[in-house]
Amino acid sequence: MPHRLVALLLVLGTITAGCLPAATATLPPRPSTAARLVLHELQPRQPDGSRPAGARLQAIDPDTLEDLPDLPPLEAPACSSGLSVQPAGQLGAIVLGAGGGPACAQAPSAAVRLLDLRAWTWGADLALPAEATAPLRLDAPLAWSPDSRWIYLLTATASAPETRQLWRLDSTASSPPTHISIDFIPQRIDPAPNGSAILVLGGRSQDGSRAGAAVAGSAFVAIYDPQTLGERLRVPLSGLDLGLPDQPVGSLRPAVAMAPDGSRYYVAHADRPVLDVVDVRAPHLERLERSIALRSSDAMRIAGASAAAWLHASPDGAHLYVWQLASAPEDDLGLQQVDVGSWRIQTLDPIAARLGSSLDGQWLFRLDPSYAQRPGVQRARDPSGARLSVLDAAGRDEVAVLERDRFSFILGQYGPARLYTVEVDPTARGEADGSQDGRRARPATSLVAFAVGSWQELARRGLDSPSWPVTIQPVW
Repeated sequence: MPHRLVALLLVLGTITAGCLPAATATLPPRPSTAARLVLHELQPRQPDGSRPAGARLQAIDPDTLEDLPDLPPLEAPACSSGLSVQPAGQLGAIVLGAGGGPACAQAPSAAVRLLDLRAWTWGADLALPAEATAPLRLDAPLAWSPDSRWIYLLTATASAPETRQLWRLDSTASSPPTHISIDFIPQRIDPAPNGSAILVLGGRSQDGSRAGAAVAGSAFVAIYDPQTLGERLRVPLSGLDLGLPDQPVGSLRPAVAMAPDGSRYYVAHADRPVLDVVDVRAPHLERLERSIALRSSDAMRIAGASAAAWLHASPDGAHLYVWQLASAPEDDLGLQQVDVGSWRIQTLDPIAARLGSSLDGQWLFRLDPSYAQRPGVQRARDPSGARLSVLDAAGRDEVAVLERDRFSFILGQYGPARLYTVEVDPTARGEADGSQDGRRARPATSLVAFAVGSWQELARRGLDSPSWPVTIQPVW
């Protein structure tokens, strides 16, 4: 009898852990403002259309956007990744030998190089000691742990037989790198905001090659222990595709967001009006909680040869904002809002494509897409094109329009008092793109600084080559 009682208690304990909500979790702190405002610049093209290898990092003044005269630019070697900044804002990391096509075929195996933003100096490289004889290449952008100490990244060997790895590196170099082998095609890596897990979105390979397409509808999220990298389990998603037929992973770009407290993992399909909700509150009991239809019909014509979705969680985790790229006017739903809890869906804005919050939560930023005036679509704001506006978060009243006829593809803050955007002006032309059919000129881009609250434009810096601020905190 005692044995039966013990067994019953164990069963009840397991059921309780899986079915009841976890204790109310506190939201992790927001990332700190980085030690410096840094611009990542690809080298400008030469008169013959060629671009020198590598890039440079330039520290700039947050108010004037001018180069800081006492800090010379730092060179990033050819075939390196972009800079990723830790949540604490003191260190950044790039991956050497990350990849880059045939020109990088002879690059050394991947390694991580740290940048001390305050001292403005490169640190020692963190090697990736793998058993593979072929060089390693970066397989997805690296990610920092919420406590700013650990770096997680995915790699793959550069030649057959291809193998893939998940790595954990100590930015303090106090412990050696660790890694495990993975047997699927990864698309992205996301540490949980509360540090409870590492989540990797991926799918089964058709032929073992990371360059090939994943098996249609085979996508899942693999969940790993953040300390040991032990795989807890894989949660299959509701027929999620990562690539179109006969195209590699990435030809479809589903969107991913996490609840700010780390309790749920959300995936918006790129080619179907579906949102998957994965409950990750209980380790080893993670599950697909529900799949939500974003419209009455499952049919949605996607735009062009590829499709993308956008997904964002509100700072308090109470709402999700979803937008999907559609090819036909009648398939446009605008920006949708999902209430977390009731799971009620409504069209929040029939025009907008993005909505994000300021660091202090007082303001909302709304972006209208550049194709807002396609025939057959009812658009009420600025018939001339794209638009970036500011709303009062309390009443949702519009208080300022920051940009018209320009599309902001990067938006973020450096501290609570400044907002930055990288805008594209389609009517102006910048450097030529070096194409074989006459070197088309790309649209001109600019980095613009605004004062939060007054919304006055403080400074504008023309970008002579593809450039972006890498130490801002993204709005979306």
